[in-house]
Amino acid sequence: MLKIIIIDDASEKVAKYKELLAEFPEINFDFVDIAASLVDAEEKLSENQYDLAILDLFLPLRYGDVPNPDNAVTLLKDLSEDDDFKMPFNIVGITRMKDADPKYRENFEQQLLAYIIYEQEKDDWKNRLRQKIAFLIKAQRSIQVQNYYDYDVAVINALQSENKHVLRAFGEDGWQETKIPADLSTTYYTKVVTTSSGRTIRVVSCYALKMASTSSAVLTTKVIYNFRPKYLFMTGIAAAVDRKEANLGDIMIASKVWDGASGKIKTDEEGSDIFYPDFHEIPLDADINALALKLALNRPLLNSIEENYHGKKPEYKLNLRIGPIASVPAVLASEAEVDKLEVHVRKLLGVEMEGYGMFFSAHNSAHPRPKYTILIKSVSDYADSQKSDDYQDYCMYTSASLAYHIVVNELQY
Repeated sequence: MLKIIIIDDASEKVAKYKELLAEFPEINFDFVDIAASLVDAEEKLSENQYDLAILDLFLPLRYGDVPNPDNAVTLLKDLSEDDDFKMPFNIVGITRMKDADPKYRENFEQQLLAYIIYEQEKDDWKNRLRQKIAFLIKAQRSIQVQNYYDYDVAVINALQSENKHVLRAFGEDGWQETKIPADLSTTYYTKVVTTSSGRTIRVVSCYALKMASTSSAVLTTKVIYNFRPKYLFMTGIAAAVDRKEANLGDIMIASKVWDGASGKIKTDEEGSDIFYPDFHEIPLDADINALALKLALNRPLLNSIEENYHGKKPEYKLNLRIGPIASVPAVLASEAEVDKLEVHVRKLLGVEMEGYGMFFSAHNSAHPRPKYTILIKSVSDYADSQKSDDYQDYCMYTSASLAYHIVVNELQY
């Protein structure tokens, strides 16, 4: 879909342009604007981003004034120098004044802009403009199917407090708030990071407006669409299900995730409602699973992460655990509910609320999909009635710190 502005005060020429545009089924006239003066054009160009501007050389300052070619030159100058205006991706100058001073044509040619002589009785102007529009339509279609990564790494979180630890882990200096004009509901932070090998990579980080898989799926989709990351991480806090398998503070990497609330409820012969889960797991990539197993044995790394935290932390040494994690729509504080999940995965490691949404979105997104999607969450409590938030800050820190280590030391770019 092209967004086009026709800047011309001659109604008969505007009508001819519309006839030409009507040849293209891809053009929706709801996205074709008309400006009949310099003032009108600059007002529209301050509010809208256009793919193509068709600019008449002899343009009045205001509608009803005498047209003057200096006004078109003024518009080109303002577009180039004033950031209040949105520069169209393409500008075509057009005039029926064949004897116009050559200096005006030079203003277009100096900026490599097309300059067309409009002769109503001839088709040359139509053919040239038609070719330009066909080119733009094809180029726009190509952009929509480009299969390349843009950013190297994206780290997303369910909570702003978790995201603050990500920004600290990667170094608080240098982050910039990056605005996406069409997406004002999410705050994105971007930064150039230097890896241990000396390579510079681009990182983007953000957090969801709410917890739960639906919110994380929406956020993941937006991140992939806007930034095209090669590697996608989520860090934060989660609950472990077995005190023998994971201590408070331990870091967990999901070897597979699934939606623990997906399924159906049936009534049995005795009249009791029974939940039958619909178990569809999404596994961690085998390369990252192997890396996680290696990092779990890296005692100096884990000791360093633990020792660099100076707040309240558990009495246990920090460990890295790898295993299945289930995403559920609410905080679990019931061993009975955990037992229902463990029926399907005997070695269930933990439960949280967002991982499945991230994995599902990444695995089903438009290309290019992230090469690796990684869920790293640390044990802030257990999925039983004995809950506490004593170690949440520590767990946000440890999960973010491990993600940072993987990004700058382990991944290939």
